[in-house]
Amino acid sequence: MRFFKTVQPCNLGLMCIHIWIYCSTHRAIPAEGMPLMTVMYLVLSVSLVAMVFVERAKPLAERTKRRVDVASAVCMACAAFFLTFPLPFSGASTTFLGAVLGGVSVGWTYARWAEFYAELDIHYAAPLVLLTMALGSLAKTVVDLLPPVPATVVLVCMPIVAYVTLYRSTASVRPALEPYRYYNSRTIMSLWRVGFGIAVYSFTVGVIQSMPLAQLASTGVVAIVAKHAGEIVVALALLAWVVAFKRGLSFGRIWNLVLVLMATALIFTPYLEDVLSGYLFTFVGVAQTFVIIILFLALADIARHSSYQPITVFAAGWLAYTLPFSLGDILGESLQAITPDASMAMAAIVWLLVIVTLLFFDESSAGKRLIFTELNDEGDEDTPAKRFGAQQEALNEEKAADMLSLRCTALAKELKLTPREHEILELMARGRSKTYIAEAFFISENTVRGHVKHLYAKLGVHSKQELVDRVEQTEVRG
Repeated sequence: MRFFKTVQPCNLGLMCIHIWIYCSTHRAIPAEGMPLMTVMYLVLSVSLVAMVFVERAKPLAERTKRRVDVASAVCMACAAFFLTFPLPFSGASTTFLGAVLGGVSVGWTYARWAEFYAELDIHYAAPLVLLTMALGSLAKTVVDLLPPVPATVVLVCMPIVAYVTLYRSTASVRPALEPYRYYNSRTIMSLWRVGFGIAVYSFTVGVIQSMPLAQLASTGVVAIVAKHAGEIVVALALLAWVVAFKRGLSFGRIWNLVLVLMATALIFTPYLEDVLSGYLFTFVGVAQTFVIIILFLALADIARHSSYQPITVFAAGWLAYTLPFSLGDILGESLQAITPDASMAMAAIVWLLVIVTLLFFDESSAGKRLIFTELNDEGDEDTPAKRFGAQQEALNEEKAADMLSLRCTALAKELKLTPREHEILELMARGRSKTYIAEAFFISENTVRGHVKHLYAKLGVHSKQELVDRVEQTEVRG
């Protein structure tokens, strides 16, 4: 297997973040009235929003990033200490402090690793992240079973190991061909259905996490081993699928697997005895770990083929997971106070997940189909990635400051057209068809027709020829 001959051990450092965030929160010393996960994920969400605004305003220099790395590692180490070490004054205050420090720093550490993954060819990145998931779950099992003090020592060291391996990985990154940049300002919104679907899924997991049954599933040596064993089996099965069988990954089919795991646990758990239901409920944890690792890989793949900075892409995409999770956790606590019977809530969650999977994770959007698409290329001359990538490059070249572009810009300012209407106006003025425009924006032809209808109304025209004449009559003022 070529992958196993070329994989570098330092590239597996991403597992340190998985180990840290899982074990730090699940081994945290209980604090009455202190919602650890809610606080950590809310703070994490705020830090992700800050990353998006900072990177969009002015990307940070590498020297500045290194300084933030040091602060992030220190914060994560302190957070692990406050959360898991049995201090004489441990309680709500130390748990809150640990949650805040962890939330501020863990998102940045993930984002820095996302930068590295965005440089990798997907044929190396995909098996690498799956191997990372398998080894990380194995390591989580060991840390979960350690006594408190040794476990704290390990978790305090994890952030340091994460950054040391990151720097080694960045210095020895495998060269990859220059990717097509088919995600840009005109196409990025084609991913909104994916983002919304992930948000709904994360919200439901947040609700589930606050149910009494979720606590049952996380206790006991057998339950811990069963959960992590399930994660390892799923990761190794997909690793064999990608490496041994040389098959690709479909984002829609991956979510079908997630749905099967979640539905199996939620449908049958209420009808089993407590011990058996607790073991079956580990399927929810397996699905959650699987979603986290696949979402990370998907964001890295999007960043690699995007005109945006990798940190911006990661922060915006990860926010779709973290914020709904914390809100779902809050709602779950409220539902638990209203009714202790979780059967109806579980049935509603299964129904919601089925609807979301059917409506938001199908293959109807070109932007969604392009996620992981290079895994399926197999050296073909004509592939979706190449076709859409070449089209976006051609469109960018057309936006050079020729007279037609200047006239469209002047007309757009005069009529206060939206950015989308402006670009559609220019493409129509160049003689492009509705089919071409739909492919250029990764949207349906019906959506294009709607934009054209609004455009005609604003321009006061009734046909494409009248639109072209209107553009040609527009004066460009110096």
